[in-house]
Amino acid sequence: MEGENDTNDIVILTVPEELTSIADDEKYGNFEIDVPEITQEVYDNSSINAYIRRTYDDERPERWSQLPQTFLSLDHSSASYLSFGVGFIRISLQSEGSIQELFDMMKGNDLKLVIN
Repeated sequence: MEGENDTNDIVILTVPEELTSIADDEKYGNFEIDVPEITQEVYDNSSINAYIRRTYDDERPERWSQLPQTFLSLDHSSASYLSFGVGFIRISLQSEGSIQELFDMMKGNDLKLVIN
């Protein structure tokens, strides 16, 4: 296996301002982003890790947080996770209540994909 894919490809995306779909009860939703870098070859032979940029208005340092993410400090326990296909990614959001609070935290933020 050594030598086949010795480098990681990094793709920086922006979380859209609107969800692609949301359930009537708002406990599930997702957004999709086109990613032409995910070719059939990548789909068949690579893995993808996703990170969301976390920024704060206080003294905490900016950082990247890897998906899946569980958020227990929100009004309702929520989680986000990545799936991908040829040419796109989907970030799914689930919550015991509404996913809207979680999506509001994510939208407009940078999303880093590491393809390896």
